[in-house]
Amino acid sequence: MPTTNTRIAEVVLIGQFDSHTFSDLLRGLRQDPHLRLTAEYKTLTEALDAGLGQSLQADFVFVLQSWSDEFAQHEINELIGRLLFKRILCCYGPWCLADGRSHELWPVAFRVPVASAAAVLEMELADFLEETPPLFPMSAGEEVFLHRSRFPDTADPTIRHEAIVASDDSELRDTVAAILATLNCDTTILPLADDSIRDHLKSNRKRPELSIVDLDGTTDDVQACLNVLRSEGGNSRIIGMSVFAATLDTRSKTQPLQVIEKTEMLLQLRLVRHRQESREQ
Repeated sequence: MPTTNTRIAEVVLIGQFDSHTFSDLLRGLRQDPHLRLTAEYKTLTEALDAGLGQSLQADFVFVLQSWSDEFAQHEINELIGRLLFKRILCCYGPWCLADGRSHELWPVAFRVPVASAAAVLEMELADFLEETPPLFPMSAGEEVFLHRSRFPDTADPTIRHEAIVASDDSELRDTVAAILATLNCDTTILPLADDSIRDHLKSNRKRPELSIVDLDGTTDDVQACLNVLRSEGGNSRIIGMSVFAATLDTRSKTQPLQVIEKTEMLLQLRLVRHRQESREQ
């Protein structure tokens, strides 16, 4: 985070501040020297009635959404209309993860899962300090993915690990491999085919420590790949990736124990690698 820039971002918080789900995020917000909390409201109605976006301006509006449909669509639209060129982030808890598939109240550019919120805020604050415009609410999911998949200049010096990524989407494979390269992984990209994974495992003495499978492929192909990794991948940690990760039941034996969202890939893979390295130390 730049420290020479003296700009201070004016922040308005909206939501249930006593929820344990957001406690770490709120602690970071209150302690960051580049942020100034100017107002806090429990509901969007209170914030709009208080003149948010009119008499009360803000550089950031952070909305904490604890459950689906907590905020009405007309209020969301009013907030966006008033603060069209500002930064709005709707940080949603675990009960709201499937909203993007079932019904979209917030634009995808504003939706942030709580697991990624601190990292996204850091990225957006850096853009604010550099006077880089925010994403527009009309931005497509692909634009959000690219915006949140900006790589650090260098990787931390640490032990390199083997990884594979299996998907029939060549651009997605390349992007994941590039992300993993910044996280000190030597990555092999493979199609979503059990034979390709099996051949790779047989031809390499080193088993991958991390295996990432595209769960949005054909169901039979996905399951066949997961079966091969479970039976022949040794101790490889299997991670699934999906556009709407939270709609998948990770308690099922047919799914990986952990699934990451494609639009949050860089942020969530960083967390995966950090936890993996912590266990190895």
